[in-house]
Amino acid sequence: MALVDLARRVIASLVAVVALGAASQAFAGDSAQFDAIGYSEDGRYFAFEQFGIQDGSGFAYAEIFLIDLQTDKFVGGAPFEARIDAELTPVVDARALVRSRAKPALSEYGIIQPARPLVLRGDGELSDDGLSIDYGLPSYGLARTAAEYSLDLEIFKAPGSRDCEFFEGTPMGFALQRTMEGDAEEIYRDTRVPASRHCVITYKFYGVFTPFDTWDNDAAVAVLSVWSHGFEGPDRRFVALPVGSTR
Repeated sequence: MALVDLARRVIASLVAVVALGAASQAFAGDSAQFDAIGYSEDGRYFAFEQFGIQDGSGFAYAEIFLIDLQTDKFVGGAPFEARIDAELTPVVDARALVRSRAKPALSEYGIIQPARPLVLRGDGELSDDGLSIDYGLPSYGLARTAAEYSLDLEIFKAPGSRDCEFFEGTPMGFALQRTMEGDAEEIYRDTRVPASRHCVITYKFYGVFTPFDTWDNDAAVAVLSVWSHGFEGPDRRFVALPVGSTR
């Protein structure tokens, strides 16, 4: 009987460990990760993926966005979404599923040109409020960068499409200013916060990308981290905005 009791206690302990692991995933912060899929050959279309483990449920998810940089609109049926409704499923499964769903559109719009990061803000960046970002255009080898560009965010309360009274009442919108060759101009301003951003807390610069093997700023894209109120705390998703010289 002692051996039977011991076995039962071991099994109970293993069940508890598994349950604790699942709970840890379910209650972890949901900070999506970013992957720049690339551009069309002419630089007009840009695609990116965000993926992670959903807070509250612990389910793996992935989403792919395909943007027309001339109109700043989704195309090809984007966004494409996948979520695996089973705990402990690796995120790679959700990423494979969403890639299969987006593949026809990525092919139709010719997303074959890799994206090159001009500047990135990693999650471990120190002493950075994320509200401004500076970059130049790469040259060959170790040569100095050419030109200078600055992007700055203004964050403010804005009307929204979601009821955010439970949190702070009003979501946050943003405006983006670009400074190029000493001339500053506002190139984007929210008039209303889209429902897709949920109840936004703040925005931060994540990075700036251009098509591989190009030497100008025409198709530059700024990627912002969008932090909103989530089930267990702040959740991060991403938005991409055209900030190129031709905008």
